[in-house]
Amino acid sequence: PVLDKDLRPAIIVEELAVTWDGQNDVLADEAFCFTAWGRVCFCGVMGAGGVWAGYFARDGTAFHGQAMHKETGVRDRRGAALRAHVPWPVSLREEVVALAERAAIALAADFIRVDVFPNGGRPIIAEVSIVSGWLGRGNLEWGEVDAWILGLLGERWLEGYGQAYGRVGP
Repeated sequence: PVLDKDLRPAIIVEELAVTWDGQNDVLADEAFCFTAWGRVCFCGVMGAGGVWAGYFARDGTAFHGQAMHKETGVRDRRGAALRAHVPWPVSLREEVVALAERAAIALAADFIRVDVFPNGGRPIIAEVSIVSGWLGRGNLEWGEVDAWILGLLGERWLEGYGQAYGRVGP
């Protein structure tokens, strides 16, 4: 592609990140934090080693749904709903959420996903994704997440839109 023809090979952030508890010999865990209007709605967590670890709401409440990355052969999802969540300390979870929210606010994004490595207690941003397709009907076909999670995201987005720009609907 023309846009990246001048880029030199380099180390990606993922190679430098460690797990929440400091291990560096395994793929680091990662939180995929979905934000609407600068506030985290929920985060999906890929545990250390690429094993799906579930979801948590902004306040830390754990919940289970279909694992993200449904494509065949991508990460281990077997028994995901039966496994315990990543045992992050409350303070670390709060730091991950705060970092995701600061990034969303800095970008003035109405809906964005901020991926964060807990990184041994020193969270860093892995990537920021514009995931507008998640709110569309196409996602039901893709099977990325459960329909009720999409509904929740849509409701949060509409609530924020209404607060920012006035009442939505009749």
